[in-house]
Amino acid sequence: MRPSNIAVKIGIESGVWVLDVDGPAGMANCKRLQIAYGKLPTTYTVQTPSGGMHYYFKFDPRVKRTISFIAKHIDTIVNGYCLIPPSIIHGRQYKVIVDASIVPAPAWLIKLASNTSKQIDMPTKNKTVVQYDDEDYEFTIWRARKYVEKMSPAIQGQGGHSQLLRVCHVLRKKFNLNIHDCRDILCEYNTRCVPPWRLDIPRERADFFRKLSEAEKCHG
Repeated sequence: MRPSNIAVKIGIESGVWVLDVDGPAGMANCKRLQIAYGKLPTTYTVQTPSGGMHYYFKFDPRVKRTISFIAKHIDTIVNGYCLIPPSIIHGRQYKVIVDASIVPAPAWLIKLASNTSKQIDMPTKNKTVVQYDDEDYEFTIWRARKYVEKMSPAIQGQGGHSQLLRVCHVLRKKFNLNIHDCRDILCEYNTRCVPPWRLDIPRERADFFRKLSEAEKCHG
């Protein structure tokens, strides 16, 4: 008789949460995330029957339960139970791939999994927008960030507002990023502007981000 499957409790009681990467598609997206943000640290890792992975991290209350939120086929499990080796599903076994101590998740992963108001919108096909057919949206974010890093800063008295509009146009029209990701990259860009917009002042913040809506109306 086949032994019963076993599971481990996930959450604050056990002190762990799990990054659930589902199958080959999830593994490909996980690889792209690491290209964009940094490698995952060595931590206790289990291969699942689907060919994906369960990465175990020390519990962090900021991390939310998500399903295909960080990227398609990647979930975060912060409560409930996870099957563990030697459990078997559909004739395939859970296997320990990395038998290491459980460590905290990297800051970039916590950020992606905690701000659930920033749902990622996958771009749709649009003839007026450059698409990266072989790349996941998260990788497109990385490409957009690297592109903007090479653009000139907005300088007061030297066409600063026009330059900021050009950056917004690149983010919205060339890379087709959603508003939330545009704002994140613009805030990074702002640190190079001379002088930077004072985003802690409502009037300046509104003026700064208004360029995104203006970019929507631009042609070409």
